[in-house]
Amino acid sequence: MRFSTRLLAGFVLALGLLFAASAPAQAAPFDPSGMTFPLDGEHRITDSFGDCRGSGCSRAHEGVDIMTEKGTPVLAVGDGVVSWISSGLGDCCYLGIDHGGGWVTRYIHLNDDIQDASGAYVPNTDGQGWGIAEGLAKDLPVTKGQVIGWAGDSGNAAETVSHLHFELRKNGTPIDAYPYLVNALGGWDGRFQDDDGNVHEKNIDIIAGWGITIGCNPPMNNKFCPADQITRGQMAAFIARALDLPEDGEIPYTDVVGTTFEPAIRAIEAAGIGFGCTDTTFCPDQDLLRNEMAELLVRAFEYDNPAGTDYFVDDEGNTFEDSINALANHRITMGCNPPANTNYCADMALTRAQMATFFVRAMG
Repeated sequence: MRFSTRLLAGFVLALGLLFAASAPAQAAPFDPSGMTFPLDGEHRITDSFGDCRGSGCSRAHEGVDIMTEKGTPVLAVGDGVVSWISSGLGDCCYLGIDHGGGWVTRYIHLNDDIQDASGAYVPNTDGQGWGIAEGLAKDLPVTKGQVIGWAGDSGNAAETVSHLHFELRKNGTPIDAYPYLVNALGGWDGRFQDDDGNVHEKNIDIIAGWGITIGCNPPMNNKFCPADQITRGQMAAFIARALDLPEDGEIPYTDVVGTTFEPAIRAIEAAGIGFGCTDTTFCPDQDLLRNEMAELLVRAFEYDNPAGTDYFVDDEGNTFEDSINALANHRITMGCNPPANTNYCADMALTRAQMATFFVRAMG
């Protein structure tokens, strides 16, 4: 039987379309800008890539540390194949995923403690647990968002807090994963989760970057509590960190011994910055007032007002009027009733967010 050339070509085309329709779709190449976030739970992230590690800064940090509670699920950020994994107890707990195209991600310091029946971690069982998801082994596939393990403090993190050390590599070279992790969070800036859109957000991020604030919900410290009123004790901590003051001063106060802020209060007292709410008490949990803030900042940063300009009409006779005017003279404060700004509102309490902006102005 003879087939025409046209008929034969049509048959071949139809056969090709049939096989093309039944073939599985090829996976899209891995793109770190489209990866999912590697933790399913509360966390705190800062860009620690390139930080000093080892004795005398002998090596650079090749990943980004993401602080989180022990046991937080760790997720694969994209499809791939397990290419690197712990061999067993005593070698726990880490794994790596090859995503193709030269892209590899690594997940280190997974949990290696034992849990009891209630789910609590048993003390002194470091190295006896297994924090990698059951069934995972070298060369086995994983999918984006799959639980691959649980965060912990294994390896050389045993003396630190629980966290995930996350690495991103391209052709073997470590790459700063921080921008991609931020992108995976929807653009959150990575400092605090509760200040997005706040008018003081940028300044909150700045003082966090300077180490002046570490957050308000230890040990996670992924929140700043911007609307909370700042206390006298918190302000002492801000100043002590900002000026890197030694925590060895004597204090005449009866209400700070054993409190969280005792070291900071000792430090600002030794530096001649601090002052009590009475002769014998500091009142660390009392809300900080705007006039007290002015006095503390002027003492800390030595602002002056040589011309003796009186900037506000509502602070006449206030104990700290001179410091309020010195603060205004250096434009650390503009007042409290814009646009006129003829008032200072000396007896008004400050929020933590407002204090962030005052600090950024004060430190230039």
